[in-house]
Amino acid sequence: MNNKSCSISEVSLPLLALDIGGKRIGVAVSDRLGFSCRGITCLFRNDQGWPRQVNKLVAEYGIKALVVGLPKNMDGTEGSQAEDCRKAAAQLSKTTDLPIFFQDERLSTWTAKERLFAQGLNEKKMRAKLDQTAAAVFLEDFIAANKSLTEKKHA
Repeated sequence: MNNKSCSISEVSLPLLALDIGGKRIGVAVSDRLGFSCRGITCLFRNDQGWPRQVNKLVAEYGIKALVVGLPKNMDGTEGSQAEDCRKAAAQLSKTTDLPIFFQDERLSTWTAKERLFAQGLNEKKMRAKLDQTAAAVFLEDFIAANKSLTEKKHA
């Protein structure tokens, strides 16, 4: 994968996060300073053109790296869903030169549901924004875990 030649300390913002599921791919973006992350869209996994759609978003937002959510089991092990995400990331890596990083996404969907319900969304509206909001949640976690991303901007 492309991230082999790039360490996280060499990456700058903004970042694009992908919450890759069996049917949908939630997409979120960070701002250029790493202060906020927001969901922007949901792509459909059965659309063979989804990597091209990701690359259009990369160009539109000036993205410097990609963060793919890795659905680990609660004990930290990886199962079939994580393997599927790694395969999708490998597919994406064939269409971009950007580094691709993985971020543990445990509990991101639960946190996203809590946020959306707190905004007063009903069940139907919540489901429509869930995947992209979950992507924003683990993108925030990725940025927080890699403080060098925001420290470079404030130095």
